[in-house]
Amino acid sequence: MKQTTNYYDLLEVSQHADLIEISSAYLRISRELAAGNSPLPEAEVEFRLQLLKQAYDVLSNPSRRSDYDAGLVMRGGETAGLVRPLHVEVALESSKSSPIRRLLTVIAGVMVIGMVMQITVMFMSYQRAKAVMGEDPASPAAEKVYLQDFYQTYGIRAASRAEADLLLADMRRKEQAERDDKQKQRLQEDEERKQRRFEEESRRLGEEVSANLRRAEQEAERAKAEELRRKEEKERAEKEAERARREQEINRFRGRSFQNEE
Repeated sequence: MKQTTNYYDLLEVSQHADLIEISSAYLRISRELAAGNSPLPEAEVEFRLQLLKQAYDVLSNPSRRSDYDAGLVMRGGETAGLVRPLHVEVALESSKSSPIRRLLTVIAGVMVIGMVMQITVMFMSYQRAKAVMGEDPASPAAEKVYLQDFYQTYGIRAASRAEADLLLADMRRKEQAERDDKQKQRLQEDEERKQRRFEEESRRLGEEVSANLRRAEQEAERAKAEELRRKEEKERAEKEAERARREQEINRFRGRSFQNEE
């Protein structure tokens, strides 16, 4: 890492870098230091991690960054900026900050918090393993640390790392099998629900068609009965008219016969 004069140099970003660039730089450099591959002494690594955390805390906060930038301008960018107090707060943020930028700031902040926790766990694990086993990751002490972590995580005591790896692989296989079984069960339940819906819909449609047929038959029977009734009434009317006509002719014939007799 190059010699730094301020927080921007420490994170290897420009003074115009946005929150995403600052967060990416912080995570990248922190991971490099926490991985344990740095040739620097352990105390120097811890010190630089602390400086990186301080730099990120300031530059990721708009109000602190604004105050810090103002201090850099006043001091002409001197290295004293590194020891500037970190907890200076400003009541109001810049009025030019847009809602979208504030939203991105919040989202990036949440993501970075999770990544920082992951880096911290990695670094603590590295420090613990290094304190127990020295520089040899394949030593018995390293296996002891691994087995202890395995027990604390899964509640199972393994006799060796190979056994722990086999147990872990078996647990993962069982978890995957359980997930597959649950997925198959969900698919089967979905198919059963679809089949029930299909049967219910088919039954409903069948009942609806049957009801329509019954109504049609009833209407046809009523229409047939009405037609028969009208036909019978017509026939009765015709017969009545014929009978009245005949009676009228008979009466007229009788009237002529009576006149002739006189």
